[in-house]
Amino acid sequence: MAITFGEFIKERRVQRRVTLRSMSDEIGIDPSNYSKIERGRLQPPSQDKLDSYCRLLGIEPNSDDDKEMRRLASIGRGQIPPALLSDEAVMAKLPIFFRTLEGGPIDEALLEQLYNTLKKE
Repeated sequence: MAITFGEFIKERRVQRRVTLRSMSDEIGIDPSNYSKIERGRLQPPSQDKLDSYCRLLGIEPNSDDDKEMRRLASIGRGQIPPALLSDEAVMAKLPIFFRTLEGGPIDEALLEQLYNTLKKE
């Protein structure tokens, strides 16, 4: 599974046998800048520009891949993913989650416990 937006779109682009140049031409971005997006040197595009990526990569709207791509793009821009922003219960718990994380190193077990707590309802 890809862990960055760039890795995600590169993996899908290669699977579909789309060249970097043709992808960048279709999106309307300079090939060197598109390459920088794939390599994580430039931030992912805004949410409204991701529809063209979906179309070119054969990603169906609202599919798991679409949601994952949008989540990774948000994270790559340093933003909270849209799906979380629309969940009032999660948003109410984010301040304590962030305060906990800012308090210092956190081990995997505690992080898993925090995650499970956030997902309960």
